Amino acid sequence: MTFGQRLQKLDRRWLYLLTALVIGIPFLPGVRVPVPAPVIQPQTRAYYQAIEDLASDPVESKKLVIVAVNYGAGTLAENQSQCEATLKHLMRKKLKFALLTFIDPQGRDLGLRLAERLGPSRGYTYGQNWCSFGFRPFDGVNQILKTMSTDMPGGVVTDAKGAAIESLPVMAGVRSADDVGMVINFASTQSIDVWLQFFSRPDKSALPVLYAPTSIMAPEAYPLLRSGQLKGMLTGLKGAIEYEALLKEPGFATSASASLSWAHFLIIGLVILGNVGMYLEKKRV
Repeated sequence: MTFGQRLQKLDRRWLYLLTALVIGIPFLPGVRVPVPAPVIQPQTRAYYQAIEDLASDPVESKKLVIVAVNYGAGTLAENQSQCEATLKHLMRKKLKFALLTFIDPQGRDLGLRLAERLGPSRGYTYGQNWCSFGFRPFDGVNQILKTMSTDMPGGVVTDAKGAAIESLPVMAGVRSADDVGMVINFASTQSIDVWLQFFSRPDKSALPVLYAPTSIMAPEAYPLLRSGQLKGMLTGLKGAIEYEALLKEPGFATSASASLSWAHFLIIGLVILGNVGMYLEKKRV
């Protein structure tokens, strides 16, 4: 068998093993695989800067940030990475926040467990610095958001643990959307429109809205970015990678960046080898 033939007939089991190693090694504890620094997209930088600006404003920084956890287990790789980096940023800036889910019921528990894992090491206590509004069915979310915008306790009533919202210290003074500093929506499906349509400040001032969808959903949001209705956006896993770079706090997305990058290099290399083998065979004939 000639060299060209051997290149074209590599045992696919070795290729699968090599691919698994390239993808899996960056996720091993303590392993840091070199990868080029990401190019930060404008919408990612705007997302980061919007939270920085909120934290630096002496009035707005005292207000509540609503974090909509509208994703499930199927998009953890993208949305959970975005959400984890964002919660770290909010906690770093000492901003109080409330979680809310109205698309996938799994989002309530995913967001709750994430905040509970991150909170203790950052001085965040449930009820004091953050809380969860729990899950609300999407069918009735329009009315709920409209009510929340003018009567927050009346729209939410109880938290995810069954306690009255008004009894939580973190909700002290939060009566309407005027007392909300920002909305951040993590989504695996269309859910941003309801915030723009049905949740607005009674005093008519603009409420900053950030968006973190999966990559496949991002293109439909660019008109909202250009119009200024969205202040920033994380585009899928790539956006999470860029955001972690801005925060200088690597997490899952950074490891995934190395995994994806080297997997792409491997695929390109294998394609080149296959074409070299084909060229050598044609030349021999």
